Amino acid sequence: MKKILTAMALAACVAPLAAQATNSNGIGYTYVQLDYVNVTGSGHYAKADGASLSGSYQFADNFHVFGRYSDLRSPTYSSSDYVSGYTYGSSDKFKARPWSLGMGYAASIGSQADWVTQVSYTHDRVSDHYCDWLTAGAYSARRCGSVGTNGDLWAINTGVMGRVIDRLVASAYIGYSNGGRYSHGGPGILGNVFADFGLVYSFNPTWALHGGVRVNNDGTENITLGARASF
Repeated sequence: MKKILTAMALAACVAPLAAQATNSNGIGYTYVQLDYVNVTGSGHYAKADGASLSGSYQFADNFHVFGRYSDLRSPTYSSSDYVSGYTYGSSDKFKARPWSLGMGYAASIGSQADWVTQVSYTHDRVSDHYCDWLTAGAYSARRCGSVGTNGDLWAINTGVMGRVIDRLVASAYIGYSNGGRYSHGGPGILGNVFADFGLVYSFNPTWALHGGVRVNNDGTENITLGARASF
């Protein structure tokens, strides 16, 4: 872990030494993006999918700020058991609504690519909507409710974004995130190393198709697919 963090820190320091105007290679960082998100084996003990709205604004040529808001929901998970004439059952449906803000620095490393380093803060809100029931003959009882938790997360990532062909831009980052335990005894997100890969295919200077995959060291994956409007 220390070797990974050291390599990331060195890369973040070395890239600015070769800094040139990122506009020289035609890669822009001002856009609004709407994605479908699919999470497999999420950290909230459930698979989930939903939507994500994100945006980025480039300023001072080499810098950009960005943000994201997501609304993710899991399927309803149900289970039941029969013991001594009683049937017990429960169901759970998880919702996660994280938002994040960050800042990035991009330095041109040639006519077709940038070296990009970003830091971000994420506030994650998770809720569990549950129902428990009990039946025995004609008797039945049911109780439903919800419980919520939230947590804070910091992340850093660094890597390359480059133009593969005239209309296609690809990116590959390695990153590290860490945060405290969630409120109400939640597990939190502690010491996660991740790899983030993306593709953007432009139909014209404004509209593009975006796709991405993020792989975490706990085995979870985030897959995104959506539309981007650049300005």
